[in-house]
Amino acid sequence: MADENIAQKVGGFAADAGVDTVADTQINNVVDALASHLPGGSLIDGVLKTGIDLAANNAINAELGKFGGVFGQHPAEPPAQS
Repeated sequence: MADENIAQKVGGFAADAGVDTVADTQINNVVDALASHLPGGSLIDGVLKTGIDLAANNAINAELGKFGGVFGQHPAEPPAQS
């Protein structure tokens, strides 16, 4: 039997990926702008982007996990009790 929630999971993943991508792009633009003003900023911008993107994605995932419907239940949210 096919997973009954596959459409919901795919929709949730797509919504999550879309929000993460937009946030990552904005974060990377800010880090690039700041790094360009720091001596040696180009040496650390990759590390900053990775760390900040990870923290932002974790925060986004935690927030999206609070919503039902199209976002589904996120790993950040404990499973519902029966």
